[in-house]
Amino acid sequence: MPDTPTPITPAPQTPPAPVPGDRADNPFRALALLLEAVRTSLESSKAPGKAPRWVRIVRVREFKDDVIAGGVSKTVDVLVTAMGYLQRFSLDASDLLIQGDAAKALVEVSAEFIKKATSKEFVNALELAIGQEPSASAPIPDVGSVIDKIVAIADKVPEPEDLEVIGRELYKLLAIDLKTSEDDLAAATTDHVLIETTGKLRLLQWGLGNTFKLQNFGKGATPAEAVLTSLGSRRLWLATNAKLPQRTIGKWGDDNNQETVFELQFAGDKAGADIAEVNTILDGLGYPVPSGLDRKVFSDKFAERLKAFQKINSLEITGKLDKATLNRLLHLDTETLSLKRAKRYKAEPEVTS
Repeated sequence: MPDTPTPITPAPQTPPAPVPGDRADNPFRALALLLEAVRTSLESSKAPGKAPRWVRIVRVREFKDDVIAGGVSKTVDVLVTAMGYLQRFSLDASDLLIQGDAAKALVEVSAEFIKKATSKEFVNALELAIGQEPSASAPIPDVGSVIDKIVAIADKVPEPEDLEVIGRELYKLLAIDLKTSEDDLAAATTDHVLIETTGKLRLLQWGLGNTFKLQNFGKGATPAEAVLTSLGSRRLWLATNAKLPQRTIGKWGDDNNQETVFELQFAGDKAGADIAEVNTILDGLGYPVPSGLDRKVFSDKFAERLKAFQKINSLEITGKLDKATLNRLLHLDTETLSLKRAKRYKAEPEVTS
């Protein structure tokens, strides 16, 4: 009778390492899933061929004096405001988690120290070193299990990476994506924003004329927040206001079926309004105000102020308000596609001879 072949037991499969922020026990994941649901719902259509919900919402801007339209605009305003506060609290929580993670690491180091210092092997080695007979057991036999329980509790403290799930979703809702470089645009150009990849809550803010409260300027900052209306909706470069775009228009749809979702003016009393908003942000972050700075003009002095911000925030030092600089001013990072706090001004120490 032929031998029965021995069944081959498959090698155990090692589960893939979890991606930062994707831990099953991540306490921030539920909130991130909520934000993802908001974004997906805004970008989705009720049926094939229909405009996405964010476009259908912004259409009410034509009826701003009607009761229903006013209610829609107010609800969007509350939603945008909530995102501003959530961005603030996420950044603050990240700071706390860095400190909590440091404390957790210290617990782990201390636990390893205590377990080793009270182990039978360590105590026996010391006893032999001083000429005593080794003890038969550890001096505190249960310390190892107690320490393991403490470490298990400490391990439940979230890590800074766990907030990335929220940061990534907030970025998708609030980030601004701009078309081509300013060198390729003329003052008459009106379409500056890539509608497809710009955060839909940002587009709703512009479309319905709402504001966005930017915070996180640091303890004791003056001002404590910046109220933004139009920043990022047009390209800005070193030029007088007369040579910059006088308006910006965002359109959705193809050439045969286009509709305007936002239109902002930059003439008259609105001239340089977005430049002034940048200066307000830089004020809150403590950047020095150059003597004679016109807060509403993209001048050489304003460009130098931007360069200081770019240097401290490890951005390309150009003096231009490019996409990376614009989004960092808004506490967003175009490299990681997540939140990143804009750094406050810190004067370089004087060189002493």
